[in-house]
Amino acid sequence: MVLVMLPPTFKPPNRPKFPRVGLQLLSPEALEDEAIYRGRLLEGLSFEDQPLESVSFEGCVFREVNLSRVQWHRIRLADVRFEQCILAGGQWNELSLERVEFVDCRLLGLQMPEARLRHVALTRAQAQLSLWFKADTKNFWAEECDFGEATFMDAELSSAVFRGCRLSQTDFMGAKLVGADLRGSELSRTRLGLREVAGAIVEAEQLVDLAYLLDVKVMVL
Repeated sequence: MVLVMLPPTFKPPNRPKFPRVGLQLLSPEALEDEAIYRGRLLEGLSFEDQPLESVSFEGCVFREVNLSRVQWHRIRLADVRFEQCILAGGQWNELSLERVEFVDCRLLGLQMPEARLRHVALTRAQAQLSLWFKADTKNFWAEECDFGEATFMDAELSSAVFRGCRLSQTDFMGAKLVGADLRGSELSRTRLGLREVAGAIVEAEQLVDLAYLLDVKVMVL
C-alpha cells in the first residue's frame, strides 16, 4: 500500500460551445437519418423507441426529452447538452461524443459499447446498469452519479474523475484506471482487481473497501 501526497490538479472537461445567435427550436417531427442538426433546441419532445442512424448534432441542447429505448447507430454529438432527459434502455452504437454534458438525466440501462468520449461530463446522472464496455475516454468527469451495477469492462478511464459517485457493484474488470480519481465515491463491492486499481487515487476512508488490494495511491489531505 502506497501513501502519497497528490495535488488536486484535476480540471473539469471543456464545456459545450453554442451559437452566439441562440438556438432554433426543433419542430416535433421525427428525426431523420443521415442528417446534420446544428444550433437546435429540442425541448419537451419524445422520440421513444425510434431508431436513428448516421446523424450529427452540433451545438444542440436536449431539454426534458424522452429518448427511452432509442436505437442510435453511428451518431456524432459535438457541443451538446442533455438536461433532465430520459435515456433509459437506449442502445447507442458507434457513438462519438465531444464536449457533451448530461445534467440530471436518467441513463438507467443505457448501452454505449466502444463509444469514443472526449470532454464528457455527467452530473447527478442515474446510470444504474448502464454499459460502457470498451469506452475510450479522455477528460471524462462524473459527479454525484449513480453507477450501481454499471459495466466499464475494458474501458480506457485513465485520469477519469468519479467524484461522489455510487460505484457499488460496478464492474471495472479490464479497465485502465491509472490516475483515475475515485475520491468520495462509494466502492462497496466494486468489481476490480489489483491490475485495475493500481495507480488510482482514493481517500484513506475508502481503504476499508479496498483493503485486499495493494499499490493504491491514497490522497492524504
